[in-house]
Amino acid sequence: MILITGGTGFVGRQLVGRLLDEGIQFRLLLSSRSAVDRLPEGDYETVTADIEDPDALQPALKDVHTIVHLIGTEARGRHHRLWEVDVPGTKALIEAAQRARAGRIIVLSRPGASTASAYTVKQAKGEIEEAVRRSGLAYTIFRVNVLFGEGDRFSEHIAMLARVFPVYFLPGDGETVLEPLWVNDLVTCLAIALEDLDLIDRVMDLGGPEVLTYRRIVLRVMQAVGTRRPLLSLPYLIVRFGGWFLDGLFARWPFTEMWADLLAANQTTEAGNIERHFGFRPAAFDIGLIDKYLNRRGYLWQFIRYIFTTRW
Repeated sequence: MILITGGTGFVGRQLVGRLLDEGIQFRLLLSSRSAVDRLPEGDYETVTADIEDPDALQPALKDVHTIVHLIGTEARGRHHRLWEVDVPGTKALIEAAQRARAGRIIVLSRPGASTASAYTVKQAKGEIEEAVRRSGLAYTIFRVNVLFGEGDRFSEHIAMLARVFPVYFLPGDGETVLEPLWVNDLVTCLAIALEDLDLIDRVMDLGGPEVLTYRRIVLRVMQAVGTRRPLLSLPYLIVRFGGWFLDGLFARWPFTEMWADLLAANQTTEAGNIERHFGFRPAAFDIGLIDKYLNRRGYLWQFIRYIFTTRW
């Protein structure tokens, strides 16, 4: 049996759909706050439990041989949630998996993850990676670049800000380098990893086929949604403070302090990783793909609804 945590999230929903299509049996770990209405119909098990309670997790781990751990609060934009949920939740899951004699855990991380990083997101991911490595479980860690796809909090949020405001603010000079990865391609890698024993006890960077500056990414999104805005560079600390302030002032904000941290340093991976290890070429961050899900209308209403809707 495969256990998936975070099945209602951006990556989790795509993985659930893929496993259903392939007829693979799995179980979803849900919390009392999980948005179950986002889940597709299908033949799979669900268990509701607190991710931070090893005892409560035991029923979810019955007969489980592999855990795909996708729970994370990074998209919520608040640093303290990483230390209150992500890190202790992963450690509790590991403890429960050890008790249940589960064999393997697959987790997602970030390029440059390290407890010594200057950035909170990468510090927390580094702490999680160390806990996984010390667990005694077989593991696979994917350090994933920024993800894009329908329902993301990357390209759709860029589009939202570009359509609503007359100027688009760039952190620094906007030349931070990223390798956007299509969420469907990450899901393909996860599905392959479930069967590929060569990926056990591996830490692997995953990114898209193009190396793009943040400035170039913003321009492509603007083209996809049919708008043009002047780009204004601001000092990184001002953008970071603005994200922190606005994310606290409203229920949530499309560009958070956490996003500012992720854009403070280049996120690059070893070229050709996916082609070599998974046998396919990932999709590029192209107009022909992103304009299929970036709606050209209704962004003002989406923005208003977004900033006044609770993050949980």
